[in-house]
Amino acid sequence: MLLHGVGLSHREYSRLARVLRETGPVIAFDLPGFGPSRRPLRDVSIEENARRVAQALDARNVRSSVVVGHSMGAQFAVELAATRPDLVSHLVLIGPVVDPAHPTLRGQARALLRDWPLEPPLTQLMAGFDYARSGVRWFLAQSIVMRDFPTHVRIHAVEQPLLVLRGAHDPIAKPPWVDWLARQVRLGEVVTVEGHRHNVVHSGAEEVASAILRFVAP
Repeated sequence: MLLHGVGLSHREYSRLARVLRETGPVIAFDLPGFGPSRRPLRDVSIEENARRVAQALDARNVRSSVVVGHSMGAQFAVELAATRPDLVSHLVLIGPVVDPAHPTLRGQARALLRDWPLEPPLTQLMAGFDYARSGVRWFLAQSIVMRDFPTHVRIHAVEQPLLVLRGAHDPIAKPPWVDWLARQVRLGEVVTVEGHRHNVVHSGAEEVASAILRFVAP
């Protein structure tokens, strides 16, 4: 199982990883500039980050992993599945961005500001600390990278079974967007986790893990 996100460190996945490790190995990435990893001197594209993940998996002789990406991490996951299908058996996108109905940074910022104050306190602390550690300049630079990556186009290159998962109260990944994504692949489905928001991967880790395991079981 491969877990990665952006803006938040691998600590975001600690609860989820504990559950999934009961079924097999889990790899959680801190990509450049996020979590404790050093910020690069230049912007890093989605495509380059996907190549970094592929190189790391190749170095570890990992094959046919279930790839899980949250928020901007969903963009890395889509690009990895499209360009290195040999590394990806199943694709899981949690709270994916960017909905082309709301493509501007201003729109994304408004949605984020609607979400964060209503997340559970522990999730607020985790997210706030990791965003602050990333720094305003790096966060804004990567937000532009996020905005400009055409998730709605690249999803058509995905051939793996796809699970799109969202918290029921997520203001960023709304139902029309996640439903549309799931319909773009041959085997796609949507799961909504009740009572949670955008950071459902942290606040609802047990429910997310159960949904992933049901998805890959067949």
